[in-house]
Amino acid sequence: MTAHKLHIAGKAVHLHGCLIASNFRTQRVLCSDPWDFVALWLKRHHKKDALFYWDQSRHFYNASVTLPALSAPLTSYYCFLNATKALLSSTGQTFTENHGVGGRSNPGPKSLSHEIIDFQGGGILPALCKYLVEPDNAGKNFTLKDLLWQMPFVHRAYCLTYQGTTELFIPLTSHSFMRRDGSKEAWFQAEVDRRYINAHTQKVIQPGFEIFETEEKYLIRRKRRFRWSGRDVENSIGEFKRYHKTIRRRVMPIFSSENRWYLKKSVAGHDTLANSQLVLMYAVMHRLSELSRYDPIALAGHFNVNHNWLLTEFVRAAPNQFIYGMASEITGSEFIRPDAF
Repeated sequence: MTAHKLHIAGKAVHLHGCLIASNFRTQRVLCSDPWDFVALWLKRHHKKDALFYWDQSRHFYNASVTLPALSAPLTSYYCFLNATKALLSSTGQTFTENHGVGGRSNPGPKSLSHEIIDFQGGGILPALCKYLVEPDNAGKNFTLKDLLWQMPFVHRAYCLTYQGTTELFIPLTSHSFMRRDGSKEAWFQAEVDRRYINAHTQKVIQPGFEIFETEEKYLIRRKRRFRWSGRDVENSIGEFKRYHKTIRRRVMPIFSSENRWYLKKSVAGHDTLANSQLVLMYAVMHRLSELSRYDPIALAGHFNVNHNWLLTEFVRAAPNQFIYGMASEITGSEFIRPDAF
């Protein structure tokens, strides 16, 4: 079977950081940070309230940079909260002024398994879940350990902290959308380094993906296809966007100089949460902010045991990851950082 890469607006199409309103016609936004670009975008689109929330988010972000890991969760959470309000406001979503998530500590030694996150009905986080077309998990609870396991940007730190943990992500490279020559049939595929290929790979990429070898390379391919017609581009783009959304439920980015992408494996416990990284980061940072505000001695205890490095990595890296993701959702653009920064 011969195939060629799919192009839109004269450029090859790749995975996009925006889940809901991704714009595949525009060039990627290359910037050291997305704050000014998003502010300009909101001004141009006359989103006054959203611009106010975005500016507030930026102030809390800047404050967090100067704070130690023990104090930073408080301002970082309010950075997340206001960025989420900016997204919801800019897209015309309604929301009530409560967080939509709470937390508590179970008795026992300092452990991330004893820190419980309770998802609630109503509020900012459920409104975000609704916009992203994801379950709001109302009435359910998870541990900090549960949620941190499912974040690719701290997954290496997680696995080094909890040795013997099942790795949940497979790195993808050279990702693209292919179209069969002489046909309207198109699909997603990406390359996988051979060190991630073993007897279990075909099983853990299910459901919906398959792996095959060609020209000494291993490729992961989406089984489901979509139709692409050069004569009906608008309808084709609409079908492609729906297809892209289904992929992004399992394939997620780390925002960097060249955004890196990871396929989430199908292993025991992986499907307890079907939420985007934005939702998980919001929930975790909220719990850490509660501890920072109401029980800082207990939070300090978490930084004095073996998972201290994992928490520090999350506190330092999550704001940047969250804001790049929110910037993409607000504008529909793909953001990357220049190598110089």
